[in-house]
Formats: sequence, structure tokens, C-alpha cells
Amino acid sequence: MFSEPNCSVINMIPLIKNVRSYILFLMLCCCHVGYAQQKLAAEVRLPAFSHTTVGEVFHLLKEQQDVLFSFNGNILQMDSVIHTGPYRGTLYGYLDRILGKEYSFKELGKHIIVQFTPQRMSVDVEVQTPSKHKTVITGYIKNIRTNNPVSDASIFDRSALLSTLTDENGYFELDVKKKSNLIAVNVSKETFRDTSVMVIFPIEAKVGDKKKREYGYFEGYEEDNGLYRSFFGRLFLSPAQRIQSMNLGGMFLYSPYQISMTPGLSSHGFIRSQIVNKFSLNIIGGATAGVKGLELGGVFNINQYDMQGFQAAGVFNAVGGHVKGMQMAGVSNRVFGHVNGLQLTGVWNKADTVKGMQIAGIANTIKEGRRATQIAGVFNHSRGTVGNQVAGIVNSARKVKGIQLAAIANIADSSDYPIGLVNVIKNGEMNLSLAINEDSYLGLQFRSGGRVLYSILSMNVALANDRQAKYAFEAGLGAILLNRSPFTLRTEIATRNLLTDKFKLLDHNQYTFRVIPAYRLGKNLSIFVAPSFNYAEKDDNIISTGGTRWKAWGRDRTRNTFYGGGMAGLMLKL
Repeated sequence: MFSEPNCSVINMIPLIKNVRSYILFLMLCCCHVGYAQQKLAAEVRLPAFSHTTVGEVFHLLKEQQDVLFSFNGNILQMDSVIHTGPYRGTLYGYLDRILGKEYSFKELGKHIIVQFTPQRMSVDVEVQTPSKHKTVITGYIKNIRTNNPVSDASIFDRSALLSTLTDENGYFELDVKKKSNLIAVNVSKETFRDTSVMVIFPIEAKVGDKKKREYGYFEGYEEDNGLYRSFFGRLFLSPAQRIQSMNLGGMFLYSPYQISMTPGLSSHGFIRSQIVNKFSLNIIGGATAGVKGLELGGVFNINQYDMQGFQAAGVFNAVGGHVKGMQMAGVSNRVFGHVNGLQLTGVWNKADTVKGMQIAGIANTIKEGRRATQIAGVFNHSRGTVGNQVAGIVNSARKVKGIQLAAIANIADSSDYPIGLVNVIKNGEMNLSLAINEDSYLGLQFRSGGRVLYSILSMNVALANDRQAKYAFEAGLGAILLNRSPFTLRTEIATRNLLTDKFKLLDHNQYTFRVIPAYRLGKNLSIFVAPSFNYAEKDDNIISTGGTRWKAWGRDRTRNTFYGGGMAGLMLKL
């Protein structure tokens, strides 16, 4: 893509030999790698393989040469079978032997990038100097085999952070504002082998050395990046930027800073989508390769790859790779990779995998978060495992390792500690019981929860007609202390609100702590007798005869009372 191993043709055309004048050189190189190739040029010795797979060979090379292979899994299958004899030579030569001439290889650090490039292109360039401080490189890109123009090819200079695309005629113009004596104009196009054009500009007698730029490669890059197929990508990223990303792949460059008004108006120009910045300021919004430091956006920030550090936007942040640090947004944070840190938003957080915390005014959604905590005003959802969930309305997950706390409902395949009015836990607790208590209330109780904690909802009716409180509603929390056939032992705390025969809420309550030993009569039916310790406020419209009273059994309706009680009944497992 950007590196090629040996140059085959160099054309140098001297123009003027005066010290104060300029010399123009044009060097056209169709190469395999232009930067230093330590890994690809390393000598390897490998035995013959009569029947093995590409994946097994890559694993062997990884162990021997300390390299990482990156490629598109849709084009190169790891289980493809190969047959080859013994080999001694360069790593590049061995890869070329086992995969064939239709594949090309580039080296970026420890990464060997394997690309399917069956086509070749030619590059014809010219250098124009319309003014003393400006140079324009123009040219045409053609398909060598068909001689047809190649459109939408990426032309870029990684040293000056300049880039453009060819038009439908294969023509391009690349403005070089800060001239150096030598630059490498790189040409990349999907399914084409990368080509480099080395250009020596008209130079003065003294030219300072230009600082070499650092570059890198995103290991997990895939050409069908989900960011571009998302709502954010379709709405805010141009087709040209999508093409640029396809051509250049996971390559990126580092820059200290960038400033943009919109994704199309940036201090880095057209190559902005391949640059990782330490500081990024987007007045309205910006789209870059990533951030390793600080990014601020008035409306939005879009990163093609990773964000490390702190990111804040007035409306939304969208990251195509991974996040390590903190994200803040007024409306939404969307991460297509994993998050290691904190996501904070007013409406919605969404990520692939989270190790840390999500806090949202409305909802959090993830695929996996074994060490994640989700806190939302309305809804939390995990398609896999999650650590803890706290929601104003509903929590949903496949497996919860910690606590699920919701005002209305918790839903999970496995959750030992759900706390909510209703808990639908696949491997948990759900039963109905019919029981009578010490105050002669007959109650229908519904218990739902996990293997440890569960919730209680109960409707009760008074069997006697000599009291003001005809009905009672009870809610509480219980825990299973022992579950061994045929015995179970539970403990519960509950609060009871009393109502008149017209369902008017009375101004007094009862609070209960009870222990429930139960004996299983059959597979789903149990009988229980549950002693309890209670506190009740005095009935309405009764003049108090004194302070709080203690009673061994039953309440005193004329005063607030601590008393012993009990409940007995049948329990049916659902």
C-alpha cells in the first residue's frame, strides 16, 4: 500500500545547473515496498508441507519471526489448503510462493498486511510550479492490462499529510504547499497493487531536512467497517471518504493537532480520515482516523479507528474502533469496538464490548460486558454477560454476574441478584402462593427472581368484615438461604399498604420480616408455615391510647405496635 521492496526504474532529468536555480527530477518507481523492510526481508527456513492450511503456516511464522498477519477474511481463508516444498529465503519470497502473484504484502511495524491485488496500474506524473511557494503534482493513473483510466484511486503524500482521489478519467492534482527536495507520492486502489512515485522537486542550494512522520496500522481493520454502514457514517461521511478508507485500509499517520469546521473543512485536508491526532478541535464536527489525547466537538466527533483519552461532543461521538478513556456526549456515544473506561451521555450509549461503566439518561446497549456496569434512566440491555445493571424501568441481559436493579422489571437467562417488581429469570425463581396470616388476611402472593434474591407482590383480602381495611397490597424482597430437596428456607422483608372496600388508600402501613421454611409435597407444590416479626401503625380515626406497644401475637389497632405474627399456606412453582 505504502511500502515497496525494490525500485526498478529511476528517470532523472536535470534542468538547470545554476546554484540559485532549480533542478527537476522525476523518478517513477513501481515497487513492492518503499520503506525499510526488516520482517519481509528476513531469512526464513521452512520444511515441506504436503497438506497444511494457511492458518497453520501463519501461526508458525508468527512464532518464528514475531510477526502479526492482517488481512480481509472474506478474501483469504485461514483454512485454505496449501502444498509446498522446503524453502530457504526471504519471508516475502515464501509468502509470494504459497499465496501467489495475485497477493501483495506490506510491512508496518510488526504487521504484515496481506492484500488481494490481482490488478496493476501505471502512473504518469508531471510537476508544475505556478508560484514560488506552491508546487502542483498532476498525473494520470491507468490499468496496465486494459489501459483504461483508474478512478477513485487514492493519491497521497504521508510526510506532508496530503491526499486526493483520481476522477473518472484517472486524473489527479496534488497541491504541495511545503516543498521538500524529495517526496514519495503513493497510489492505492482496492484490488490494485500499490505503486509509489518518487519525485524530486526543483530545489535551492540549501534545503532543511523534513521531519519524518510516524505511521502505524490498525490490526483489527476490516474493509467493511461498520462505521460507514451506520446511520452516522451514511449521514456525515462522504462517499469519497469511504473510498479513501477502502483504498488506504488500516494505515494511519500521527499528527500533534487538527482543527476542522466540518468533516470537509479540516486543517489536514482530504487525508484527515487517515490521521490520528493528539488534540482535535471540531467547531461543528470532524472526521479523523482517531485520537490519542483530547478531542472536542461542538456538535459531533467521528473517528474511523480508535480513541484513547478524553472525547466530548455537544450531540454525539462515533468511533469505528475501540475506546480507552472517557466519552461524553449530549445525546449519544456509539462505539463499534470495545470500551475500556466510561461512556456518559444524556440519551443513549452503544458499544460492542465494555469494561468499565455506561451512564445514560435513557438507554445503554452492549453485546458483552462481563466487567461492565450499566446505569440508565430507562433501559439497559446486554446481548451477552454484564456485570451490573441499574435502570429506571427495565434491565435485560443474557447473564448478569452482579446486581440487576430496576423499578419495574429485570429480564435475563441467569441473574442471581435481581431487584424489581417483576423478574423474569430463566433459571431463577417464579411461584404463586396462597396463604393466611395472623390478621386473618387471605393473600395471593407472586414471587419472581433469581437463585438468591427475588421480589414479592401480594394482594390480600380480609376474611372478617369488622374492620376498615378490607384489602391490603404487599411488596417486598426475599432471599433463598437453603434449597435442598425436600426442604427450602427463605427470608423476606415486606411492606403492606391497607385499602378500604372502595380501594381508598389508608394512612397507615405495616412492615414485616419473616422466615419461611417449606416442605416440598411434590415436584412443584410446597407447604409452609412462616413466623414473622412486624411493626404496624395504628388504624385511622382511632384516638391513640399511648405510645408504641409490644405484643407477643397480633397488633394493637389503637397504637403503633411491634408484634409477633405468622403466615401459613401452599406454594406452587411456575
